[in-house]
Amino acid sequence: MIRETARFDYIVVGAGSAGAVVANRLSEDPSVSVCLLEAGPPDNSPYIHVPTGIIKLPYHAKFNWRYNSVPQAGFNNRPIFTPRGKAVGGTSAINAMVHMRGNQLDYDDWAKQGNPGWACADVRPCFVKSENNEQYGGTQYHGRGGPLNVTFPNIASPLEKDFLAACKQLGHRHNEDFNGESQDGMGRHQVTQKNGRRWSTATAYVWPAARRPNFTLMTDSPVARVILEGRSAVGIELVGGRRLDARREVIVSAGAIVSPKLLQLSGIGDPADLQPHGIKVVHALRGVGRNLQDHAAGGILMRTESRIPWGFSWPKAPSLALHALRYLIDRKGFFAAQLIESGGFLRTDPELDRPDIQIVFIPGHRAPPPKMVEVGHGYSCFAVLLRPKSRGTVAIASNDPLAAPIIDPRFFSEEIDLDVLIKGVKECRRIVHCDVFKKYRPKETGPGQAVQTDDQLKQWVRNTGGTIFHPVGTCRMGPDEMAVVDARLRVRGLQRLRVVDASIMPTITGGNTNAPSIMIGEKASDMIKEDARAGVGP
Repeated sequence: MIRETARFDYIVVGAGSAGAVVANRLSEDPSVSVCLLEAGPPDNSPYIHVPTGIIKLPYHAKFNWRYNSVPQAGFNNRPIFTPRGKAVGGTSAINAMVHMRGNQLDYDDWAKQGNPGWACADVRPCFVKSENNEQYGGTQYHGRGGPLNVTFPNIASPLEKDFLAACKQLGHRHNEDFNGESQDGMGRHQVTQKNGRRWSTATAYVWPAARRPNFTLMTDSPVARVILEGRSAVGIELVGGRRLDARREVIVSAGAIVSPKLLQLSGIGDPADLQPHGIKVVHALRGVGRNLQDHAAGGILMRTESRIPWGFSWPKAPSLALHALRYLIDRKGFFAAQLIESGGFLRTDPELDRPDIQIVFIPGHRAPPPKMVEVGHGYSCFAVLLRPKSRGTVAIASNDPLAAPIIDPRFFSEEIDLDVLIKGVKECRRIVHCDVFKKYRPKETGPGQAVQTDDQLKQWVRNTGGTIFHPVGTCRMGPDEMAVVDARLRVRGLQRLRVVDASIMPTITGGNTNAPSIMIGEKASDMIKEDARAGVGP
């Protein structure tokens, strides 16, 4: 229930991967009140909770903002689809559930860039605290008893062993735990599931907190702006005009696309972005919306005559019906599957200090873009550029808080990014054509064997490539004038306002970004509590 005064100690904007964590952890103190705001609905759809619902969720209008970038020169002037979660749990409610921390050196780099407290040794306890790892919990690198359930799926495709055998044949080492001592190598992904169901931050953090009397969740409540009095954030205004006041802090956790948009709508940002839309500049901060980074990807698509690889076809319909029945009975079988179950990391240059390419193997038929699925069976392998040098922007398109922002990642504006990605695509091709797959009678349908030279492969990627949906960096953490937040995630030059989500990353992590976002939520919660105990205002 909403308190009549509509006043809370803390207001958290966004119930996604980081915001859910912050709201839960702050509400552990019964003496404070916490309001968590989510623009979307509750996560009450089977598409969200059944793992194979990932086939539907990227385009689901109810649970996904379904953004697009502006046409990208690097992708032959195509707009690039940018899905973002619009439900309790945020993007953790619609993602592929892969649990990947990134490389340990990524965090050491953050600290070296002037962000004390963010080195690997500093953030690892936050990762461990968040986890209940079914296989590795209680070890040096993994937690037991935390809110977030992490496990290997209870079913694997027959092609998983083939993929790992192919990688071994090509000389790649096997890696049992990408979040352990070393990231290099190929292996199975751990995922955020439990008993055959998705385990998002809604399940892990929001709904347990919702049982507390000091916790208020408001869904279908998009925020129009942060309210500032002088240099202090004092509350928020919802779309429709309602005001909620914050006694202590406003915490913006709306993600790398919406957090900078919300700051800009509030008069915080580069005057050149705000003034054309009639927004009064309350606090000039030129870095808001800059430094956008994402993981570009391109791959090789294979179609098979065999119906053993996962896919949809009339002859397989009876089998799928049996799988559906089994899932209803014991939450096992195909519908409990993690459709991106294996992959790994490699270095395109042995002199590199960490991997620069991620490999993602899909043991089922992947339709040529822009489609996701069509009738047929097959498998595919994608290369992901982990450390892009290109930087983009996010900016408001108007003063309408419900209008989509202008997203311009500027993919491949640094040509070396495409050069490195092509090295990864070529390794994907080597993998998918290994002898172990011949029993499925495969044929390369994308780009096809006629495409061989680097220039031809670049055109294939420019024509068909995209991202794996990991935008970060648009409210960068740092000590310099272009940074938006400091190392304690306080908005520079303002009081009682923080940003806590993937937008604060100075540089993108080498891997999937859900786990790092949860870590950011855990670490921010600790810092907010520390500051409150010390009587230090944000």
